[in-house]
Amino acid sequence: MVSTSTCFAPRERFAACKLMWVGPLTIVVGALANLVVCRLATSFFGVAVSFVYLQPSVVIATTIVFLLLALLSFVLVGRVSGHPVRVFRIVAGVALLVSFLNPLLLLAGWWLPAPGMNLHIFWTMIVMHIVSALIAVSLLTTLAIEGAPTRRDRNEPDVLFAHENQEKE
Repeated sequence: MVSTSTCFAPRERFAACKLMWVGPLTIVVGALANLVVCRLATSFFGVAVSFVYLQPSVVIATTIVFLLLALLSFVLVGRVSGHPVRVFRIVAGVALLVSFLNPLLLLAGWWLPAPGMNLHIFWTMIVMHIVSALIAVSLLTTLAIEGAPTRRDRNEPDVLFAHENQEKE
């Protein structure tokens, strides 16, 4: 008896119906987490409460805008890629690194005017970016993905267990 085996990896794809509730959940959790980071930074690390880019309205608005961009990129990656989770994680990592440019340029004074910008505020903004990215990637790649049907679901013969089927006959 010759036994052949093939490795069958199901194709991942995003579920549009799941995205309808995972998307808003990602945005709400991300905004709340960023507000908690801001509150902790102002309470324990001496970050100025009056700093304009850490005001609750600005934090919520920017979190919503950038997480909407993350959702859009997730949908686009899901439509064009055979492995959307892996590709989205790469895209999200690159986007996270690019997002570090904003606080860095604010700290250097080469971007928008940011009176009062210091290292504590810089690191608070970096932590907020990391927290948002972790929330977006983890929620989108776990809750909004469905696997393709397996061979057993499609009633196709399973080559891996072909020798067991021959022994039963």
